[in-house]
Amino acid sequence: MYSHKYLMYLLVLGFASLSAQTNDADAPEYHQTILQKLTSAEFSGRGYTDSGMWKAADFIATEFEKIGLKKIGDSYFQQFSMPINIIENAELKINGKELKYGIDFLVKPNSKPQDFHKKELYIFNPEDYAKALESESKLKEFIVRDMQSQDEKHIVFPPHQFEADSLSRYYKNWPNFYRPDENRDRAIFFFTKDKLTASLSQVQDSISEFLVADKFYSKDLKLDNYSIKADFVKDFKARNVIGKIEGKNPDSLIVITAHYDHLGKVGSTIFPGASDNASGTAFLLELASYFSTHKPKYSLVFIAFAAEEAGLVGSLHFVENPLFDLNRIKFLLNFDIMGAGEEGIQIVNSSIFTKEYELLKQINSEKNLIHQIKRRGEACNSDHCPFYRLGVPSFFTYTLGGPGHYHDPLDTADTLNLDGFLNLKELFVAFIEGL
Repeated sequence: MYSHKYLMYLLVLGFASLSAQTNDADAPEYHQTILQKLTSAEFSGRGYTDSGMWKAADFIATEFEKIGLKKIGDSYFQQFSMPINIIENAELKINGKELKYGIDFLVKPNSKPQDFHKKELYIFNPEDYAKALESESKLKEFIVRDMQSQDEKHIVFPPHQFEADSLSRYYKNWPNFYRPDENRDRAIFFFTKDKLTASLSQVQDSISEFLVADKFYSKDLKLDNYSIKADFVKDFKARNVIGKIEGKNPDSLIVITAHYDHLGKVGSTIFPGASDNASGTAFLLELASYFSTHKPKYSLVFIAFAAEEAGLVGSLHFVENPLFDLNRIKFLLNFDIMGAGEEGIQIVNSSIFTKEYELLKQINSEKNLIHQIKRRGEACNSDHCPFYRLGVPSFFTYTLGGPGHYHDPLDTADTLNLDGFLNLKELFVAFIEGL
C-alpha cells in the first residue's frame, strides 16, 4: 500500500507532466517566433531608419549560429554600400484633416525634402489631356497651356480612370513632365483610386510628389499643411547574411535564398513586411533548422539578402562578388512571400526547368501537401534573377491567396494564415533531397 507522502509525490509529478505537455502544445512553431520577431517594432520595418536592416541582419546571423550553420570565411556577413533616398517623415493635412502615412497617402520614394508653402493650386484637367492625345497638334497646344498654367503653383491631379489602360499609365507619369521646372517651393499632389503601395528609390529627384487616396479629393480642395523630410545617402551600408551546411556530396551546392529587408519606417508608420518577406526569411530558417539535424545529399548554402526592395541590390552584389564558384550551384531556390498560401504556390521559371517542376508536382501528388503548384515563365522580380541571368538553374516560389496586403502598414504577422507553412516545408525538404 502506497504511503500518503508517495501518493502526493505522484500527484504533483502528474500535474507537472500535464502542465509541460500543455505548454509544449501551446508553444509557437519556430517560424512563428521568427515572423513575430522580424515584424516587431524593434526592427522598424527592417529598413533604412533606426538601424532596422542592420539589427535584422544581426538577428539572422545569431539564428544561423544557434542552428549550427558554418560561416563561409570568417563571418556570416557580406557587406556592401549603396545609394538610397530615405524618406524619414512626411505629413499632409487636407481640408482640416491630418492624413495617415501609408494608409491615406504616400510620397514618391524619389521625392526631395519639402516644407509647406502656401501657393495657388493648378488643377490638372484629365479630360482635356485625353482630348489632346487625339492629334499631335492638339497635344502641342495642350503642353503650352499646361506649362503656362502650372507655373509657380502646386499641381493637383484629380482621381481619374481612363477607359484605356495606356492612358491611365501616361496620366500617372505626367508629373515627371515638370522635372525641368524650379520646384523648390511647391509640390505635386496625385489623387488616385489605386491601392497605395510604397516603394524605395536609389535616387533623389528634383520634384516632390504626394500620392493621395481619392476620397480626400474635392472641388473645394484646401492644402493646410505638408512636409517631406528626406535624406539622400550615397553610401548606405547593408549586409547579406550567409551560412552553410556540409552535405554528403560537397562538390555541388543547393542555394536557398530569401530577402529579409523591407521598406522600414516613415515617421511613426512602420511597414512590418510580414508576407514580404519576413515569411520567406522564416521559411529559409525553417529549412536550415531541419537540415542542420538531417544531413543533406548536397551541401546547402543559405543566403538572406539585404536591399532587395531597393532593386535586388544585395543579390546583384553577391553575384558580382561571389563567395564560391557559381558554377557549383546545382539549383537555387528563392522564397519571397511565403504567407497564407490558401490557393497554393506559383513557381517562376517552372516553364523553363520542367524536370524540376515535374518533381515538385510528383511529390505534392504523392503527399497531398498543398492545393496547387502553378507554372510560370521567367520573371526578373526577385533575388533569383541575378543568378538566373548568369545561367544558374533557379526557381522563385511565392504563395497565392491571403489578405493581399503588400507594401503597406497592414502587412503584419497577425494577418497571415500559416496553417500550411509546415506542409510547404515538407514539400521542399523532399524536393531538395530529390534533386
